[in-house]
Amino acid sequence: MGKLVFLFDGQGAFRPGIGKELYNSYDDAKKVVDKAVDTLGYDLKDWLWGDKTSETASKTNIAQSAISTISLAYAAVLNTKKKTGDIALGHSLGEVTAIVHCSILSFEDGLKVIQKRGELMERGGKSGTMMAVINVPVDKLAEICNKITGETNEPVVIANINAPQQIVISGSKESIKLAAQQVAKEHGRGIPLKVGGAWHSPFLKDASMEFSGFLDTITFNPPKIKFYSVVEQKILDDPDTIKESLKKQMLSQVDWVKAIKNLTQLGYKQYLEIGPSKILKDLVLKIDSGTSADSTALYTDLDALADNL
Repeated sequence: MGKLVFLFDGQGAFRPGIGKELYNSYDDAKKVVDKAVDTLGYDLKDWLWGDKTSETASKTNIAQSAISTISLAYAAVLNTKKKTGDIALGHSLGEVTAIVHCSILSFEDGLKVIQKRGELMERGGKSGTMMAVINVPVDKLAEICNKITGETNEPVVIANINAPQQIVISGSKESIKLAAQQVAKEHGRGIPLKVGGAWHSPFLKDASMEFSGFLDTITFNPPKIKFYSVVEQKILDDPDTIKESLKKQMLSQVDWVKAIKNLTQLGYKQYLEIGPSKILKDLVLKIDSGTSADSTALYTDLDALADNL
């Protein structure tokens, strides 16, 4: 097989119960989750599959820590089977998880960064929301967003370009309603998302500034595995440059289509989603059907997965 790309899940991958079977089946996964509990200062297991799991999705700071921990637990098990990926990247939250996987941040510092990121996003984005848009070209959707922003003076922007016909917009609740009406006129479909706020939009400007200051207290190291920045749309290897890219990430558009196309042009054809979802696997195949894509979420036996790589 060709060079292997690790893709780390975003916050949308959370489902009640994720990681429980992994935790009970693999000592390396158990070590990661237990280490996260010690680092975070609360029992994350309660929020993953315990008494509090029904509340997790509505608490951005906890949901992000939960997803990253389980993703890193999958990666730890694969590491024992000599599978670490030739390069790593992630979708939104997953970009920070990828930075930890590449040893740019220590596990403890990485979880502290993820926890802080979630806390600031939860506080800063509450007045807005997001909507997935199907079957409206990105140029037309950008035109709609710009028009509504000008008319209402409330920003609505393209937050994620997940696949050629699957785009997510972010903005005020009123602007998103107006955008939905325009999307319908273009014979597209708008799907409101159950999220805690207007992610990757100007609503997070203050949160992003505070996050930037927090990152200045954290040590970034040279990557031990190649890291692809979706913010910069290229491979980064300088710790200071990676830190600066992460400072911009909360406000930056997640152009997943461009990232996958760039990587395939660099010769990467084999992709593995690391985490409890198969969302990114499916997106890769929508972007380039000539690639190979799989997900850890589809396996209870990770030995079988490792044998397939």
